Amino acid sequence: MSRTERFRQQHNELMALATELQGLLHPTALAQDGSAARSCISKLMGKLTLHLGTEDKVLYPELMAHKDATVAAMAKRFANEMASTAPVVVGYSQKWGTATAIKQDPAGFVKESKTIIAALADRIKRENNELYAAADRCDGGVF
Repeated sequence: MSRTERFRQQHNELMALATELQGLLHPTALAQDGSAARSCISKLMGKLTLHLGTEDKVLYPELMAHKDATVAAMAKRFANEMASTAPVVVGYSQKWGTATAIKQDPAGFVKESKTIIAALADRIKRENNELYAAADRCDGGVF
């Protein structure tokens, strides 16, 4: 079992929810009922909040303290990026906090959702390929 297997599994779950949300991005249907999309966002935010909390408390501190300066710098960069990205995602969830909000501006919701999904997918890909790969190569404790 790799050191980051649990984090990677969480990424898979997050991407499954993002894919589910992507499948709901039909303005005509959203203008009638935004409840399925809102429910999906709620599930996504719940999993994302748990994931980010674990990264912030376990993964980032351990890697930022790593003896390899390259690993430490990479972890710091990823942590700093997320510190500025997380409020954007929270703002998105709050803006579209009800099915009614989604129904009132389905085109805006679709546009913002696609942006958030793309950002999430990019972040997950980079974490898996860069940060988690480095963490798996590091000696020492288990996350």
